[in-house]
Amino acid sequence: MAVVNAAPYGSGILAKGPDAHARYAYQDAPEGMIARTRRINEVCQNCNVPLAAAALQFCLREARITSTIVGMSRPERLEQTLALAKHPIPDSLWVDIDTIGYETEDPEAGRWG
Repeated sequence: MAVVNAAPYGSGILAKGPDAHARYAYQDAPEGMIARTRRINEVCQNCNVPLAAAALQFCLREARITSTIVGMSRPERLEQTLALAKHPIPDSLWVDIDTIGYETEDPEAGRWG
């Protein structure tokens, strides 16, 4: 089965950070997710890795994800996205992020009533 990811930045929370854009799946992010994203952002900062680079490269390295689609709002985003995809990330960052854990619930489960 192929898995296509069309939201590597989680509606912006992983592109701009949880304090600048606390939204996920086009709705306000739950407090637990904001706290977890802050912890992930701290790990990234400690490794001099942009949160957006870690988000994108997580998708690109995850074997269960066959393709990742990155939306572009402006032409210059193409070069920025390519730079994020190539940004060096130490293996230790992935280990540290794994210790934080992941959300496994469907963020849209209760969205439509």
